[in-house]
Amino acid sequence: MTATVATAWSSNLSPVDKVALMPELFASSPYLDREHLLDLKPLDEQSRLFALALSTLQPRTPEYATTKYEDSLDLDLVLAKLKDLLQEADLQWKHQDFYVVEFRSQLKPQIDNPLLFKLDKESHREANTSGGLLKYWYGEPDAERRNLATCFWTNKEAAIAGGRGPLHKQARAIIPQMYESIHVKGLRFAITDAAREWKLEPYL
Repeated sequence: MTATVATAWSSNLSPVDKVALMPELFASSPYLDREHLLDLKPLDEQSRLFALALSTLQPRTPEYATTKYEDSLDLDLVLAKLKDLLQEADLQWKHQDFYVVEFRSQLKPQIDNPLLFKLDKESHREANTSGGLLKYWYGEPDAERRNLATCFWTNKEAAIAGGRGPLHKQARAIIPQMYESIHVKGLRFAITDAAREWKLEPYL
């Protein structure tokens, strides 16, 4: 959250007014062109705050590419940021589930990196335009060319819709020529009442 927004949150504003002062467009991925920025306006209040909290998402360990998901990223840091935002906004958090996609991959030794980058970027734009994508993060491949990428969505339906477009189809078509292996898993990410804790479990 910017200093300007934080300063504007005075004790004279209602919780609804405070949420309205949050930025409308927000960088939620490595891509910073306008069409890649997250539009916060259509989101419910809790999803807006969670999206802002996800700006702190970072690895917990250098071995994130091969560490189990709940230990690979510092999700405690995200929750701490969310609590700070809730306090600033004077809002009480109610239990809410989100949908997470976990991408584990291993690149082939020789690939067309510019093409891979282009399709990844355009796929993000497509998903972002579709709606419901709160965060996209990816790391750097390790010495064995293994990597972790992840997306946080408002719900599973939004994730499915975001992956149906032609650019995602093109990205899937090049998997055999780019990757030794790729594994995709859907997870339920729950934040309990009062944002006391987060829980991660397979999405059934």
